[in-house]
Amino acid sequence: MFCRQRYHDLARDAEAIKQVRYGRIITQQGKLVAVERHWLSSPASIAQVWWESNRGRIRGDLCHLDFHIPGGVSGFITLDYVRSGSETSYKTFLGACNVLNEVARLRNAQAIVAHITNGRISDRLLERQGWERHMLNWRGRHFIRRFLDGYPELQPGRY
Repeated sequence: MFCRQRYHDLARDAEAIKQVRYGRIITQQGKLVAVERHWLSSPASIAQVWWESNRGRIRGDLCHLDFHIPGGVSGFITLDYVRSGSETSYKTFLGACNVLNEVARLRNAQAIVAHITNGRISDRLLERQGWERHMLNWRGRHFIRRFLDGYPELQPGRY
């Protein structure tokens, strides 16, 4: 998951961010720190999740969102992994989600999909952010954030 480049400004770096296929969004204290371009996707393993929840938590008001564009399905973004610490605020998490929505807008994506395994992330929270249950016949909690009615407006200078 080697980082190739980091982009710090959504407006100035829009064309470069639009080309990111494997990436990570980093927010801190409700603001964008960077959108990173990675060489490869960063699939999370059960061991990694256990380690990070018990020993490897990030410190401070910080949130990481890993995402990728599936091969052959450029109209979708897959939200792979969300990493946050015990001090991460709702504002910081929401900021990362809003930056992901902006990446979707820049790429003209139809939707973002995610498989939610953390029971502390409630269906109600996801629904408030525009997500809906998806693929009900599959095991697990699958959600989709569609952009059929357009993209949420990103307030200039907020992130």
